[in-house]
Amino acid sequence: MTPALRLRCSAPHMVLSGRDFAGLAAEAIRTGTVLDLARSRVELHEPFKLGSDEVLRVSGGTFVGDGHSLFQAQGTRSGLLELRDCELRHLSSPLRNEKRALGAALFARHKARVALHGCTISSESGFGLWLVQKAAAELDGCTLPRSGRSSAVAFENSALSLRDSLLTDGTPHAICARGTASVRVRDTRIEGAEVRAIYCYHSAQLDAARCTISGNRHAEVAAVQVDALRPGDAARLTLTDCSFARNAGGDLSVTGNVQRRLDGCEELDEREATDFGEFSFKARF
Repeated sequence: MTPALRLRCSAPHMVLSGRDFAGLAAEAIRTGTVLDLARSRVELHEPFKLGSDEVLRVSGGTFVGDGHSLFQAQGTRSGLLELRDCELRHLSSPLRNEKRALGAALFARHKARVALHGCTISSESGFGLWLVQKAAAELDGCTLPRSGRSSAVAFENSALSLRDSLLTDGTPHAICARGTASVRVRDTRIEGAEVRAIYCYHSAQLDAARCTISGNRHAEVAAVQVDALRPGDAARLTLTDCSFARNAGGDLSVTGNVQRRLDGCEELDEREATDFGEFSFKARF
């Protein structure tokens, strides 16, 4: 992290309320320091919302809560939410049973910027990471275990970048992108997805290099699926030096107007797609 100064929680190993955390975060934002919450637990029953141009950097700490999300970043490109070595554990709630209310551990919209380093992110019922509009997120060295919905999603014109990370037991998918969203994945392992490891459709772009995708469990769906089926859709797929193993429904399916480039992907099991997501054009027929 760039700031040299740290604002340390005065009570490590303590449980902090949402109000406690908001006060500490406000001071860290005001002074431009890193909020150090190592060995502390923060309980959030309402989302912590980062304002448009605010920059908040947090190091350490476990965040647990059952609101719509733990963090909501909703700012401009000059704002930033940066979390390092944090655990985000988003819990389910009987008050949020409808699909659109299940929420996420971290929700970013508008032009928000998010940077996660060495973090663990999961949601019992919702998404781990949810990007919409023009939000952008960079994950480095992160772990995304099973979430109730997909582990990381990028919708509309958002951008998702993952490096040196581990995604396990994606339900139904580890990564999902639609609209004109872009997904860039480097040196990452995606293991044991229930349906698809990566699913991109409409005019989404996927660029993956030096990744290992294995153990996909659905026998009728490929581990990586890219579709561009609506009039005007134009997707892009680039796979470079990726390896695939033990994927029950094959490794790759590509359908429609997809510009594709495959380099160094040995013994790739490519199959024709027969199953499409609910928002795919073909799924309506």
